Amino acid sequence: MILHKDAESAIRRMSDSSEVLAFLQRLERYPATPGDHYELDFMGKPIQFKVLKRHVLLYHRDPFANETRILDLLHTEKV
Repeated sequence: MILHKDAESAIRRMSDSSEVLAFLQRLERYPATPGDHYELDFMGKPIQFKVLKRHVLLYHRDPFANETRILDLLHTEKV
């Protein structure tokens, strides 16, 4: 699993990151875990959106590199 800097800093700023960290552990065990919604990026990759309380986690699975990339963690009021 690759955690991009934006997502890492957003997690560090959270007062209670337990739900996000629990989902990341589940995602590490089961990389094909779908989000609540997905959209295709300009290259056609499905970007997954997972709602976790008041935050949205953006990630995608790269099956060719066998890794999951955590792109960002956004507060729902800023989306």
